[in-house]
Amino acid sequence: MKIKTIHAAAALLVLIMLMTMLSGCGKNDAANQAVPSEKSQAPEGTWQTATMGYEADGTMEPEHYVQFTDTEILYGRLKDGKFVPEYSDKISLLEEAAAGRIKVQAESSNGGQYTYQTSEGDDTVLEYYETWKEEDFPEMYRGGASLSRVS
Repeated sequence: MKIKTIHAAAALLVLIMLMTMLSGCGKNDAANQAVPSEKSQAPEGTWQTATMGYEADGTMEPEHYVQFTDTEILYGRLKDGKFVPEYSDKISLLEEAAAGRIKVQAESSNGGQYTYQTSEGDDTVLEYYETWKEEDFPEMYRGGASLSRVS
């Protein structure tokens, strides 16, 4: 009789474990994604790309100036010292990655996914990665598209 009780208890334990494991299956992936903390704020100020280019008048300017909102990354130019947006990309994730470090994941209008993340050594630099997958960061880092704070 004791063996039947032990088998029944073991079967019940296995059933409970299976139900626990399967309870997460089929849930909406959006519900399982990281949610920005309430402290997370878009990077403030105006930023510029490391890549420079010549303007029509022969002066050199950054390829883009950038500003962040809570929902968009705005790309544009400075005109008479003021930021003028030209286009924007949608922010999909905005979170504090570690103490004082920000991670921004965005998607361009053509579906390209990319990440800006505060540099470990310099909080005035946002490193650019052409992916959302951290395991691919070493191969997908693009220094010329990284940003430095202007103001």
